[in-house]
Amino acid sequence: MKQKKGGNPNFKNYEDIISLIGKFAWIIGVIDGILYILWGIWGLWWVNLAASAAQSVGVFSYIAADVTYLTALYIWYIIGGIITIAVAILIVRPRFSAKCANKDWDFLLDDVITLGSFRIPFMLILGIILTIFGQWWGGVAILIPAIVLIFLGPKEYKWKK
Repeated sequence: MKQKKGGNPNFKNYEDIISLIGKFAWIIGVIDGILYILWGIWGLWWVNLAASAAQSVGVFSYIAADVTYLTALYIWYIIGGIITIAVAILIVRPRFSAKCANKDWDFLLDDVITLGSFRIPFMLILGIILTIFGQWWGGVAILIPAIVLIFLGPKEYKWKK
């Protein structure tokens, strides 16, 4: 079925749910960041406890690689959580969530990063970044509205200038 030039005429059917998801995307990002910071701290505590116990019984050399890997993993959780919170508050809230709450679809569809004549929606890049740093679910609340707006939105998205 060919989409009309003006966009999807059925967009009104799911506009409210897209607006709601986008409106709370920054809160989901902050919660995600807090959970992963707490998870990272908790994990580092357990790694330290296991390393101390292994060292006291003389078997630390057998688990040294595991301790190194897990330490790096939990530090990554903390770094990812901090980045997720910062991006959610400083970028997602004013540039995405506020626009979704106001149903300013034109701004979201025209807020792009241009590479030559190719236009990439900023909300799509933002959702991918938060998905990576937020252990996937931090960016889903941005990706769902972004994908719906791009492919099923109120106006046709132009990938080229």
